[in-house]
Amino acid sequence: MKTDLTLGYMPLTDSLPLLAAAQLGFFRDQGLDVTLQEEVSWANIRDKVIVGQFDGAHMLAPMVMASTLGLGGLNKPLIAPYSLNLGGNGMTLSASLYRELESTTRGRPGPASLKQLIEQRKLEKQPPLVLAVVFPYSSHNLLLRYWLASAGIDPDRDVTTVVLPPSQMVDHLRLGHIHGFFAGEPWNAVATADGIGCCVATGRDIWQNAPNKVLGVTEDWARANPDTLDALLRALYRAGAWLDGNRAQAVSLLAEYLPVDRRALAPALLGHTGYRPDSGDAPEPDLLVFHRYLANFPWVSHGYWFLNQMARWGWLPGDQDLSAVAAACYRPDLYRRALADTPLPGQDWKGEGIHAGPWRLETSQGEIGMGADTFIDGEEWQLRSMNFLHQSAP
Repeated sequence: MKTDLTLGYMPLTDSLPLLAAAQLGFFRDQGLDVTLQEEVSWANIRDKVIVGQFDGAHMLAPMVMASTLGLGGLNKPLIAPYSLNLGGNGMTLSASLYRELESTTRGRPGPASLKQLIEQRKLEKQPPLVLAVVFPYSSHNLLLRYWLASAGIDPDRDVTTVVLPPSQMVDHLRLGHIHGFFAGEPWNAVATADGIGCCVATGRDIWQNAPNKVLGVTEDWARANPDTLDALLRALYRAGAWLDGNRAQAVSLLAEYLPVDRRALAPALLGHTGYRPDSGDAPEPDLLVFHRYLANFPWVSHGYWFLNQMARWGWLPGDQDLSAVAAACYRPDLYRRALADTPLPGQDWKGEGIHAGPWRLETSQGEIGMGADTFIDGEEWQLRSMNFLHQSAP
């Protein structure tokens, strides 16, 4: 069994499962000696996993399938045997743009008010708004596109999208290089706390309890190191459970790795206060979920949804069997092998977008509570297709 591992991560709030497993000895308890290496870009993460410099990494879920399909120039089968979290992303606009939208709309500005502004800018011959995402093949880009399209905004024609590392988002917003960004925490909260930006939508506003980051490894590595992978998943599972039960301590743990104001670390973890200008003290406990709602299970339907959206925007080469690609990349069989003594669902697919509130799921250890999973209004075709998939999947 391989015990000395190097895992890559990006300095984000949702890297906490890896950080906690290292700090609290969960890796060590599984017989693993893990070195965590911080990276500056998602491309670096992907490349170092592919060439073997990293045994695995904190990774963007759609990146796993993009690499497997050869999108972005590199073709290497990657797999996701474990989901690290649900949620944790947000859409932040510059403070000046937020105020402009706020003056023309009632309530919190959303994609409909942004659509009006975009049309007005076209009439005035102004350049398109520039919005940043963290990587082309990311949940951030796909959720941003979903949010824009819900109001009839064409993300390929009506706005300009650029790619920036998460840690650079706030600086570029401050300098006026971009009008907004879709990124993970703590950067939405940093922009809000500094008065530079305003978070107009969280990931939950677009897709409640959406999948976000995964543990990514190459298919070859997983095949060569089954016992190591099992130990790795067990350590991360324990870390996720600890995080959902110890949020205040998690803020302190994260502060050791991210040199930002603690005010910006707390909102997503504690689920309240200052995340959006109009949020007040209203609790939002599901802004970022590490363990509950079976958050760590790598649902094949999550992979299918990402692929469906990638196809929607014309990113996939030729005719692809989306179900087969999703099943090749999302690997609940490996999760089941490593975590056989935990609650396991009876199937690898579930309906996405059909639960408007809390619901119950039957597992190997009885029913457990699950969270809502509905999408933003305006994309009913997607809800229907996912419901059909749930009914017809093996």
